[in-house]
Amino acid sequence: MKENICIDLKNVGGFISQEEILALAKKSTLLLDTLNKGTGQGSDFLGWLSLPEDIVSQLDDIEKTAQQLRALSDTTVVIGIGGSYLGSKAIIEALGNSVPGNNNDHTIMFAGHNICEDYLAELLEVVDKKNYSIVVISKSGTTTEPAIAFRVLKNHLESKFGKAEAARRIVAITDEKKGALRSMATSNGYKTFVIPDNIGGRFSVLTPAGLLPVALGGFNIREIVDGAKKMESITRNNKDAVSNPALIYAATRNLL
Repeated sequence: MKENICIDLKNVGGFISQEEILALAKKSTLLLDTLNKGTGQGSDFLGWLSLPEDIVSQLDDIEKTAQQLRALSDTTVVIGIGGSYLGSKAIIEALGNSVPGNNNDHTIMFAGHNICEDYLAELLEVVDKKNYSIVVISKSGTTTEPAIAFRVLKNHLESKFGKAEAARRIVAITDEKKGALRSMATSNGYKTFVIPDNIGGRFSVLTPAGLLPVALGGFNIREIVDGAKKMESITRNNKDAVSNPALIYAATRNLL
């Protein structure tokens, strides 16, 4: 895995100066300190800061589940909306091929990110010919788009394989104790993973919500987590604005 991540700012020179970027990046060190101490607004949702370390204990289970679904099926439909699916989609497209089915022997498809009936109907036509499984991602289970997609695909999967076999092919990533999806998963015996309460969807790529689909796509999630650890060591406690790419990038984006 490459480790030489850097920021290329040559194309922003016509809009903002290097001096402006560096000045704001230096001010950002105060915000970095606030973030690390958890003393700012939104401090109840900072669980993502320690994810590179915290997620390690779950990697065996995530990899085992991915292997089981890959053995059962040749396609997985990942159901989610917003950050719940975009992180894994971005990684899969960045490391592989953006066209479903061109990465390897296991195809990852996505649903539940819109309410387009044509999209869902066309997806059903495709998976009707596939040996597929489902990963559904939702803290509550009541968000409209993924809730509709899951109910439609769940019914199709049960009709295709039977209720017991369908249950083996469904993984729910949801709240630990409450919510409609948690209740359904418990009732039907689905394999589950937890989205921690202190991590929002857009920060969930290093939780099972992001890593399970990536592992299903055939990518090495341990290398991804190791890379996150390395970037954490470079950025989280580095108050030198010149050598902290996160501060430089954030300052540049804010100035633009």
